Amino acid sequence: MRARQILIINVIALIVVAAALIGGYLYFYNQNNYIREEDAYVAADTQYVVGTAAGKLTRWTVTEGATVHQGDTLGQETLPTGQTVSITAPMDGVVLKNSAIEGEVIAPGTVLAAIGDLAHEYVIANIKETDVRNVKVGQTVDIYIDAYPGDTFSGTVQSIGAQSAAQQTPLPSPASTTFTKEVQRVPVKISLSGQQGKDIVPRMNATVRIHRNSGT
Repeated sequence: MRARQILIINVIALIVVAAALIGGYLYFYNQNNYIREEDAYVAADTQYVVGTAAGKLTRWTVTEGATVHQGDTLGQETLPTGQTVSITAPMDGVVLKNSAIEGEVIAPGTVLAAIGDLAHEYVIANIKETDVRNVKVGQTVDIYIDAYPGDTFSGTVQSIGAQSAAQQTPLPSPASTTFTKEVQRVPVKISLSGQQGKDIVPRMNATVRIHRNSGT
């Protein structure tokens, strides 16, 4: 009986050691071959439709989700002089947000709608400053979008931001000598190569895995 217990203990010990070795190998392999970042989101080039002058929005035909083309007439504004001005789409895309109501009085620069180029979406990943030196334009990227667990999308590093993505530089307060050092992040733009039939929209959360040894 005692010999059997010793055998079982030895087998368990071997399994634990094997698991530790495999785990260590996988960790080392991933650390040396990939850069993984969860601080990422889907984005798209966006332009706003704005009022050109003070007046009344006498006609407005925009609905969220509608596809528009550059130059399409979206509405009409009547100025205090009685003159009418057409409001047109500034780009091809999809209406992401409609903020206007027909009949309201608007001022110059009033945001009426937002249009996004969903045909060319991309991902912005805020890479830690300690990792960004290993990121290069052209590297292959695996993209995981939170809304579609289990699906992997493909991408390529397009550009690396020149400035930190931090909201403000962590400088010490004049009233204090305390300085808190924080890891800064650099925005990296990654192309999204196809949506695989999924409804992917800007601001969806994502995780990226950059292949360090690709694109060279």
